[in-house]
Amino acid sequence: MIRIDRRLLQNVDWPLLGAMGSLVALSATTLATLSVGRTGGGVALRQLMWFGVGFVALLVVASIDYRHLVRAAPLLYVAGLAGLVAIFFVGRTVSGARRWILLGPLSVQPSEVFKICFVLAVVWLLTSRWGQPVGTTVLVLVGILVGIPAALIVKQPDLGTALLLVPVVVALLVGAGLPLRLLGRLAAGGVALAPVAWFALKDYQRERILVFLDPLRDPLGSAYNVIQAKIAIGSGQLLGKGIAGATQSRLAFLPERHTDFIFAVFAETWGFVGCSLLLACYALLVMRGFDIAATAREPVGRLVALGVTVMVATQILVNVAMVTGLAPVVGIPLPFMSYGGSSMLVSMMALGLLLSVRMRQFQ
Repeated sequence: MIRIDRRLLQNVDWPLLGAMGSLVALSATTLATLSVGRTGGGVALRQLMWFGVGFVALLVVASIDYRHLVRAAPLLYVAGLAGLVAIFFVGRTVSGARRWILLGPLSVQPSEVFKICFVLAVVWLLTSRWGQPVGTTVLVLVGILVGIPAALIVKQPDLGTALLLVPVVVALLVGAGLPLRLLGRLAAGGVALAPVAWFALKDYQRERILVFLDPLRDPLGSAYNVIQAKIAIGSGQLLGKGIAGATQSRLAFLPERHTDFIFAVFAETWGFVGCSLLLACYALLVMRGFDIAATAREPVGRLVALGVTVMVATQILVNVAMVTGLAPVVGIPLPFMSYGGSSMLVSMMALGLLLSVRMRQFQ
């Protein structure tokens, strides 16, 4: 039976939990205004159900010493890879992408769950005996840890989640003491391989990049989502149009309005003031994560907190930039806001890791 030392509760990061609770409340309120398919307002209830499941996962993860989880990282990594491979045999295909596995009445996205396993595995490698100092050999091993799952995730296809692994790895390498000259070489190599990567992309992925460069390239096709999102955001103006007046969202002009483009729904409903509140909650959450990483007393806790914070922060930045037209469209949900059980579960587990580090940093 998992037990929590009462002394650890004195170090719970309540502002972190407060920011998370505010985001979930805003998510449920926004989803309740939408009628998605046959379910109507049921998406809000299911989002709250997944929040309940995720909160239990948060408590379980926070109650376990994060160092124990890092020691078990190789097994977790292999289990995560097994889930990514299982997709191609028992996965469910939706809109041309095979990303989900049905577990009874529930649908789980292994690539989302794998992100936690990935962070722990990289931290395990960088803090192991052969992981210091960070040199060429370590970079090769990290490249293997990244390359195998990235190839499996891209095959689904889910390019957005695969690309999300890159900034997490870079942050962990820098946090572990990677020399800047090696980081510069990696960056130069990435730029040199960009033309090769272009031809490796699928047609719809290249089209998304071209639409980003020229938003009016295909207004009724590949650019439709972004154009409608911009209309929704702009129509919200200062105070928003309210629930009844959010026509772009409620009348389904905006595609994927309950998942990847929920920020546009929120902006249309509550305007600039509401978006400022939403982004302030995210800023508080991310700053608390970086503060936990900065105040951790040993390398394992520092890297765990840094990895999960960068993971969540990157998702926030990419999603908001995508919806506002500042980045190409990729399938990355907005943490704690977008509807989705796997996303909510993983986001809550990430906070559980932050709490685990925070509660044990004074031991």
